[in-house]
Amino acid sequence: MKAFQSLLSRLKQSWPGARSLAEHPRLPTTSAWSGGGEAVQVKFGIMRIVAQTALYPLACVTLTTALMTLLLRYTELEFESIVYLTPVLICATQWGLISAIVSIFASAAVADFLFIPPVYSFAISDPQQILEMALFLLVALVTSNLAARVKKEVDTLHRHQHEIRNLYEFSRRLALCSTAGDLLKAIQDYLSAHLGCEAHLVRLGPLYAGPRDAEDAMVPQPIAREAKEMATAREPGSRLVTEPATNSLWALKNITTTTAEHGVLAVNLGKPGGATDELNDRIDRLLLEAGATLTRIDAAVALAKANMRLESEILRTALVGTASHELRSPVAAILGTASVLDQMLALQGDEKVRSLVEGMHVEAKRLDGDIQNLLDTARITDTGVKPHLVWTDPADMIAAAIRQRSHRIAAHKLNVDVDPKLPLVHVDPVLLEQAVGQLIENAVKYSPVASDITVVARVEEGEVVLLVADKGVGLTEEEASHLFWRAYRGRRHIGNVPGLGLGLWIARIFVAVNGGTLSADSPGPGQGTTMSIRLPITPSIAPELVPLTNAQGG
Repeated sequence: MKAFQSLLSRLKQSWPGARSLAEHPRLPTTSAWSGGGEAVQVKFGIMRIVAQTALYPLACVTLTTALMTLLLRYTELEFESIVYLTPVLICATQWGLISAIVSIFASAAVADFLFIPPVYSFAISDPQQILEMALFLLVALVTSNLAARVKKEVDTLHRHQHEIRNLYEFSRRLALCSTAGDLLKAIQDYLSAHLGCEAHLVRLGPLYAGPRDAEDAMVPQPIAREAKEMATAREPGSRLVTEPATNSLWALKNITTTTAEHGVLAVNLGKPGGATDELNDRIDRLLLEAGATLTRIDAAVALAKANMRLESEILRTALVGTASHELRSPVAAILGTASVLDQMLALQGDEKVRSLVEGMHVEAKRLDGDIQNLLDTARITDTGVKPHLVWTDPADMIAAAIRQRSHRIAAHKLNVDVDPKLPLVHVDPVLLEQAVGQLIENAVKYSPVASDITVVARVEEGEVVLLVADKGVGLTEEEASHLFWRAYRGRRHIGNVPGLGLGLWIARIFVAVNGGTLSADSPGPGQGTTMSIRLPITPSIAPELVPLTNAQGG
């Protein structure tokens, strides 16, 4: 086997047949040939080389000699050595320079032995015949060399035309690919059909154990392991790995784009050598061309997913808005009924009935708050929030928020500390009142009954700060980082505390559109939470609160 490879590399530069054998490794033989397929391939390769370098030239010379003998016997023509240029040119144009050289010396020997006196001897008695033989050899060598070079150029041109045609077909197939799977299949088919390379896609999976899919099973285990390690490390570029069992060189190409990772393409380059380097470069150029198409496909897939998410979001928002509006009327009726029942003199003396009415009123209020949150969510998503800014006293917003949620705060100890010298703020009072109310509701919801809830309003570092502090469950590190996400619920509270996870998300947006910030601070789980709203002060344009005198009041 080594001798054959050495012979191929020596003949590679001068004989195209040997070059094709060396540069295009065959696909692995079927299982019926396992163990002996490679030896059979080597045997046929040697027989082909011997036939084209020796047998075919000798056959051409023999045929020319037979025709020349017949012509000389039945015609009056005289022998001319130039006739033997015919087999030389045939060998040079069909099988290359080495075959032509063999035919030159075989022709010279046959002509000298059979046709140049003295016949049946290699001696030449006539000096003119010696000169003619020397000229024949010179012309034959020059002509065969030129013919072989022309053949080489023609073969190269045909090969390039074939490659261009294949690349054109490959490009057309790439243009028709709509998924990454179609593209990778096109690459594998091209490598197998036109470059004679076995190619398989290895996807990320168990590195050393577990079942292998059909594609991975066709790749030798050491190569598959290397490919999966490469995919796990997200290593860009390629690797060259030798498979120990067959001494085959495999090229591992990581197929990735900026948006997706598709796996590692394992390509069998055959036996190591100079031809494998050129083949590896051709595969790199091929993958470079396919990379642009793969990026386009990934971008199209990402865009389609984004459009689907957007359409789903629009549909969900419309559904939420419609359902919330439809629920608002019956909830309002329930609240009205509960208020009427609470005022009826006939029921005021019955504690059980009053308790039921009060519970119905509290739960209807909570449901009304959830519906309001859904409506606010639909409004924010659909049209955004446009604040109507007016100069507002922060104390009035806090008082309104507490009054609206008095039924929720009744079971807790509420402490309110408002600085009487607070300046006015330029905000939308309705939005800010809802934001403060959300913070108070959250404090009530996540604090034990009869615990303290503190509401503070003061000026700090040129800002109005509104604080709502509780002594409840506190925040974990994960909860603190996701607290203001839409529809976020901490895993500790799912199923235990009612709610939709929208309140703080809405509060943050309402505060933000008024130019403020909302933040949360907690020492840890079980240690309470402090929510802070910070609003900017613009003292240069803010009006002042002036107490009314008796004269002004009158």
